[in-house]
Amino acid sequence: MNMADWAAMERAARHGLACATRAGDDELRLHALRLLAVAQVWQGDIEGGRVLAQQGLAEARSLGLRSVEGRMLNTLFIAADIQGDLIGPLDLARQNLLIYREIGDRVGESIILTNQAESWLKLGDLAQARRDLDAGLQMARAHGDRPSECAALTGLSAMMLGQGDETRALALARQALDIAVATRTREFEGVAGLRLGAAELALGRRAAARDAYAQAHARAMEIDAAWQHDASSGLARVALADEDATAAVAALQPLLEHIAAGGTLDGTEHPRLIELSCHQALARADDPRADEWLARAHGALMAQAEAIGRCTTDATLRQGFLQNIPHHREIVAAWAKRDVASESPARPGG
Repeated sequence: MNMADWAAMERAARHGLACATRAGDDELRLHALRLLAVAQVWQGDIEGGRVLAQQGLAEARSLGLRSVEGRMLNTLFIAADIQGDLIGPLDLARQNLLIYREIGDRVGESIILTNQAESWLKLGDLAQARRDLDAGLQMARAHGDRPSECAALTGLSAMMLGQGDETRALALARQALDIAVATRTREFEGVAGLRLGAAELALGRRAAARDAYAQAHARAMEIDAAWQHDASSGLARVALADEDATAAVAALQPLLEHIAAGGTLDGTEHPRLIELSCHQALARADDPRADEWLARAHGALMAQAEAIGRCTTDATLRQGFLQNIPHHREIVAAWAKRDVASESPARPGG
């Protein structure tokens, strides 16, 4: 799992499941079932993994295995998050925190706090994210859980960047990357690389940003991770900063082909930012597909905002989602500008 070798993880989980079944050890069997569900989710069979986790959750609850129950909830959190659910994961995380605090599992609690913080970040609530990230980081360090420490640092880097502190965001991303390399946690290594690229680009250090995104892309390709598309869009944004529209479109070509072939952006970190980057690069290159990507980005963004409105009575959450995340503001502004342009009457002789 740490090496992100999902096929090998699935084989090991199935073997463990068979052994635990023969031994009649329900707790070990359910732990193996949970790992099998995780492996399936990360290999793209999200619904299959979700079904296994729900089955395991029901069994764990019937047997009173609270630790296993917590881990099944975390697996369901991962599946929901990958599919772009913004509110569901928060409910799963809250249930999970109650369990881990009840049984005194501080390591599990630190993991869930960091996961919950990522959900707050995706909703644009930086204050809630900061609270959970600080607590998760403190717990991870207290228990020597280096991968969880890395995850918290990547979250803090994103949060600092959102608050405009690019220098601090860069330092945190470097710390996270160092830990990921030292622990050989390949998925975190790629995510930390994305954070590093974003901070370098925000500081105007385009060569360093290009290197960071290129390395993150290479790592993503090695493990066939969906955030290879986040890295591609990062490379495109660097090229746009260099005023090189040709290079920007070239960086996005594998992504454009992936979508044209029926692929999705499930599992990417920031699908709306990817879509906005496609629009901007294609528009700069005078490619007619640019409008399609803006429509796609705006439609998906507003659908998410409406889903938030249906799931909560807190109107500020929906508002923060649209206003507190920079690329969300850019999408809304670009769409409004497009509407104004389309409604402008033609001038005589024009």
